Amino acid sequence: MAGLLIINALIVPMSETRQWFEGAVRVRDAVISEVYEGRCDELAPDETVIDARGCVLMPGLINAHTHLYQTLLRAVWEDLELMPWLKRIYGCARVLTPEHFYAGSLLGCAEAIRSGVTTVCEHHFLNPSAECAIETVRAMEQSGLRAVFARTVMDTGEIVPDCAKEKPEQAFRLIEDLLGRYRNRGIRFMTGPNTPPINTSPDLLRELRRFADAHSLGISAHVAESRSVVEAVERDHGQSGVVQFLQQFAIPGKNSIFAHSVHVSKDEIGILAATGTSVSHNPVSNMMLGDGVAPVVEMLRGGVNVGLGTDGAASNHSQDLFDTMKAASLLQKVHHRDAGVIKPFDVLRMATIGGARALGVDSLCGTIEAGKRADLILVNMGAVHNQPLNDVFSQIVHCAKASDVQTVIVEGEILMRDRRLTRLDEKRIIADAQVAHRDLMHRLSALAY
Repeated sequence: MAGLLIINALIVPMSETRQWFEGAVRVRDAVISEVYEGRCDELAPDETVIDARGCVLMPGLINAHTHLYQTLLRAVWEDLELMPWLKRIYGCARVLTPEHFYAGSLLGCAEAIRSGVTTVCEHHFLNPSAECAIETVRAMEQSGLRAVFARTVMDTGEIVPDCAKEKPEQAFRLIEDLLGRYRNRGIRFMTGPNTPPINTSPDLLRELRRFADAHSLGISAHVAESRSVVEAVERDHGQSGVVQFLQQFAIPGKNSIFAHSVHVSKDEIGILAATGTSVSHNPVSNMMLGDGVAPVVEMLRGGVNVGLGTDGAASNHSQDLFDTMKAASLLQKVHHRDAGVIKPFDVLRMATIGGARALGVDSLCGTIEAGKRADLILVNMGAVHNQPLNDVFSQIVHCAKASDVQTVIVEGEILMRDRRLTRLDEKRIIADAQVAHRDLMHRLSALAY
């Protein structure tokens, strides 16, 4: 692979110290080989030079929780709380096809790249056929993104169609087939209970932890997203909280990521911290569904690692982590009625190294430093809404937009240059998604809820 030299950049490394500086970054064989402060005039014969004048060079954003296929369901069900909304989402399993998953997921990947995302965690929970997961993974692989695929399981639940329920042994066999097909091709895998306890039995929870450990898999789960889920665990299992309930089955752990975690107690935050469990904070989705406000400030103060996720486009309407960062910052400020309760630097850490730690890829990406893989983005700070530049962290979080992302690099490969996708055919992806959308809407029109 030819080398890259990115010059004249305002580098925001996102390391432990709050710093930025003008400089250059050299990439060799997909790895950041050198980070320079100031000018770099040495040019290797085979290097591609990118002049980043006017741009911030920063680690690519990490979407720690989404459902890519849901781009086809953008703005379909509005003004619904979690349970009635989930009834419709789960009901889709009766009509979704592998082709829908592929077209929607590839559209989601294209949107993610154009939004400055370099790593995405797909929490996959509808499995009416084995090919639905396979086609989702195929789309992710084709995109060039650093991909984490969480193939989760449901085995019970009143609102879960029979076609989406799986016996543990059946699900585990299909996950093993996925691992055999894709694990040596750069994609990382996780598993997990989808939304305990409303669609996962205690027996499944016991078996999931054993299976995950036996195959060195992380665990991804929707946890305490709404008050209704906490009420279910209180009513059906005699536990005061979902995290407390899951601890009986050793589901919390260093390789676990709990999406949402909106309704967790102080004691449960202690469990998350003690077990090393990470949280994916999805503020836009939580606001859209009226879930509540996650205790992010309390989690950070308690030592919990927090990343950021968009969630699916059916409950967010986009895959835009710039929107998510701004929402995460402002929501905590207004919730606590304290303008200084969370700092822009901490929000940006959540969107980069926090997400990387949550997904177990922090040795590869999440910061700009020599030896890490070259997952990088250039953000144009010269636009009218970004000028003049005073506090780069605050202005990335509160001023910058996804459309300011000029260049996206993953594993040393340029996936977008000057706002043009280099690997994917954007027009074809949109056209195919429109066809898939029309077919899905026709099929959904025959369903009753």
